[in-house]
Amino acid sequence: MHSKTSKFLAVLIVFFASTQLGYHFWPLSSLVYGIRIDYLSPTIYFLDLLIILYLFPQLQSLQGFRRVFTVFAIVPILLTNLLFSQNSLATLSWSLHLILYLLFFSFLRLNPQKGILKIILTLTLLFQLVLSLAQVYLGHNLGGLMYYLGERNVAVGQPSVALGSFMDHVVLRAYGTFGHPNVLAGWLVITLLILLRLSPQLQSFAIVVLVSLGVLLTQSRSAVISLFGIIIPFYIFKSLKSRILYFVVLMVTGSLITISISRPISSSSERLDLQGLSSQVIKNYPLFGTGAQASISTYPMVSLSARLLQPDHNSLTLFLSWFGLFGVLALLSQLQILQGARRVFGTFAPLIPLLLLDHYFLTSPQGLFIILLYYSHVQKDRE
Repeated sequence: MHSKTSKFLAVLIVFFASTQLGYHFWPLSSLVYGIRIDYLSPTIYFLDLLIILYLFPQLQSLQGFRRVFTVFAIVPILLTNLLFSQNSLATLSWSLHLILYLLFFSFLRLNPQKGILKIILTLTLLFQLVLSLAQVYLGHNLGGLMYYLGERNVAVGQPSVALGSFMDHVVLRAYGTFGHPNVLAGWLVITLLILLRLSPQLQSFAIVVLVSLGVLLTQSRSAVISLFGIIIPFYIFKSLKSRILYFVVLMVTGSLITISISRPISSSSERLDLQGLSSQVIKNYPLFGTGAQASISTYPMVSLSARLLQPDHNSLTLFLSWFGLFGVLALLSQLQILQGARRVFGTFAPLIPLLLLDHYFLTSPQGLFIILLYYSHVQKDRE
């Protein structure tokens, strides 16, 4: 494939990674209590087709074969997970997406394309921010073309819509083209981490302001902790004096913001219920897990009172419930060979609040893609 065509496809892939244009299949295995569960629906995304188109000519070379062989080292683990899965179609769909994304990043040469990556991520960030501002201001989705990019049909007053409050007024939390405001917030945070490595200091400040506004529009608590509690003070401010001053200002402004912006506390109790449910799943499937993306399918079997048909909001325990002790140890062993535990922790340290308080980096294709993009960028930046 011509280099210009390859670069153009790479740009399209990174852009459409923040959208959800795709076709969902609804087999019986995607139903729980007769209710359609998005997480259990095998889906073909437009992004998948772009990646296949990008990879196809490159897989024909000897170098391409070697890279494929490296990625496929995890296939035996995924096949074992599929063998013991409680929902084979959901697990197969998740595993194929993981392999597809890993193949793409193994071929994507990030270092020569830093300028392109910076531009497309910045443009996508601006697009999501403008869309988010419009959604919050109007109190509903824009519709039209945005629907085909993944914008949900949401509005203040609809059931099961993420709402917050501002100055005692109920407001819609920003969705962008994502399935939930928390996913948008996580995408913004990781985009910031990548751009901080690519941008000069002056432009980094502008990007931080934009991301901060976007996170506030989503009202995602975990993203607020990650952004304002870890990334800004420890990844932007270098001196102890500047960090102390920052935290003083943060305490003052934070108290004023919390007076104006608030969220219902019911979500906290729901997260605890899901955590308890996940513990029951792990207890019932300790060695090999339920299969990737399949834990929800086991809820009726492990608990007679399960009413929340969502994944566990702790990515670590969710991952354990999917792969079991055997799968987790096997994957950690593979990770230890490739990089080392200390570097892994250093890479994901700023994302710990997001990983411990939500699940979308595992369950959402957008979340999975962006965290792999971040990981791949950090890795190749060190090479």
